[in-house]
Amino acid sequence: MRKEIEGRKQYHPMSPSKAKDELDEFEAAALVGMSPRLLRWLAKYAPKQEVNRKLKIRKDGARIFVQRSELVGFDDWLRLPWPSKKDARPPVPKGIQREIKEEASGECAICLKNGNSCEAAHIDPVAKSKNNHPENLIWLCANHHTKFDHGGYGPSADAKDFVVSFKQSLTYYRRGLWQFQAEVTGQLFTMLKACDSLNVQLAAAKTPEQVAAVKSLAKKAVVEVGKLAPTSKHDPDYAAFVAMKPQFDALAGSSTKSKDVGATLKLASDMKTEFARRAGYEACPLCKGKGHYKHEDCPACGGEGELKAYEIRELNLDRYEDVSCPLCKGNGAFNGHDCPACDGEGQMERRFADQVDPHEWDEVPCNLCEGTGKWNHGACPICGGSGTLERHQRDQVDIRDYALVDCPLCKGKGTFRGEDCPECHGEQQMERRYADQVDVRQYESEDCFICEGSGEWHGMPCHACGGEGRLERWQAEQVDRSDFKMVTCPACKREDSDFCRTCDGEGEVPRYIADRF
Repeated sequence: MRKEIEGRKQYHPMSPSKAKDELDEFEAAALVGMSPRLLRWLAKYAPKQEVNRKLKIRKDGARIFVQRSELVGFDDWLRLPWPSKKDARPPVPKGIQREIKEEASGECAICLKNGNSCEAAHIDPVAKSKNNHPENLIWLCANHHTKFDHGGYGPSADAKDFVVSFKQSLTYYRRGLWQFQAEVTGQLFTMLKACDSLNVQLAAAKTPEQVAAVKSLAKKAVVEVGKLAPTSKHDPDYAAFVAMKPQFDALAGSSTKSKDVGATLKLASDMKTEFARRAGYEACPLCKGKGHYKHEDCPACGGEGELKAYEIRELNLDRYEDVSCPLCKGNGAFNGHDCPACDGEGQMERRFADQVDPHEWDEVPCNLCEGTGKWNHGACPICGGSGTLERHQRDQVDIRDYALVDCPLCKGKGTFRGEDCPECHGEQQMERRYADQVDVRQYESEDCFICEGSGEWHGMPCHACGGEGRLERWQAEQVDRSDFKMVTCPACKREDSDFCRTCDGEGEVPRYIADRF
């Protein structure tokens, strides 16, 4: 079988007819548009709940490497519908949230501010796509996320068009930086693509905030073009760069001030077209040069829109043909519900179908109750008493979590400070899954922060600690300081307070007393 290069940029300029099988973290980042930091996180943590799949990497000291086939397969798998509980959206894992936050420099990607109110926004509605791939997410403040409808039903057409294009520009920009760090060919063309994309967006921007967002990224992209020039004669893009050096020099001397950045982007956009012709880039046969395919970055060209001729020759388009879902056989339904593999569509691209193993949904005996449906005199907590699980569910069960262990608070004695242990309720033992959640530090006592350990407050026993002067940490966390703020007595309202039994003539009482009225 001939080797595929997935149409992304060549990573070994010395041998343009063959792609590298093993990539370092920057080469890998440029290939799939995910940062080295996120790739390391995906190797350490399983991103999809209830699925224990992580990115397989090889470590060499502080460096990491990943096989191309593993990386491309993992990226395809991330695009498949994410598992979620009934009527719930799959949660965005912390590593991916951090990725899109850093992509937007910690602020809203549109208004470039309001960092404290930002959150992950789905470009394609998550209620339909079930897709938490970072490509489908962008970091937006609450105001701009509102346009994307918190209910998950999608943004207005104009808002979505801008965000989709802007996300693509962000991806071009970051990919160019990673290609530069990986010392691979294509980084200059990728940054020119970012400028070309931003030039189109600037013309289409409809609000002052959209214009400002485009110009801010454009300034950075134009500056980077001057840093990404190929310096080796072995680089396939070197000859095209030399032929156009006067134009690159002119671009480097162009103003990036807000009033001039439009003209500078237009120059970079025109240069991108000529550079593509001189360097031998051609329109991707899958996306027809658009960079997008079925609502995502084109998987053949990585969203670039163009490929070198040798890359096109080695591209296998069969992987992107629609085929029947291997699980539901094209019916769209499985066990009376929407098929979990194809999300009820009945079909999927061959590259996704190759990720689906129908045997993962075979019914097998529960590995905790061994098929009996019973556990500790009750229904099995894993299979719900049915005695069976789907294979992929069983593979996620660690039966060690259900072994009985001594209570970590009372150390198996059943009592704590002379009473039944509040964690095991005097049973002495509990299942490991519960024991792992016990924080014994919550039972450490400390001086009451209301009465400062005296046991008295305003001449009466302290209401927070009951006059003991000390609180356990869990008790202290439940005390609301605002309850002890002195407020106007609701009984006398500071009038005739000398005779008021509620405030004893003080005219004010703690809020917790006032709230009783």
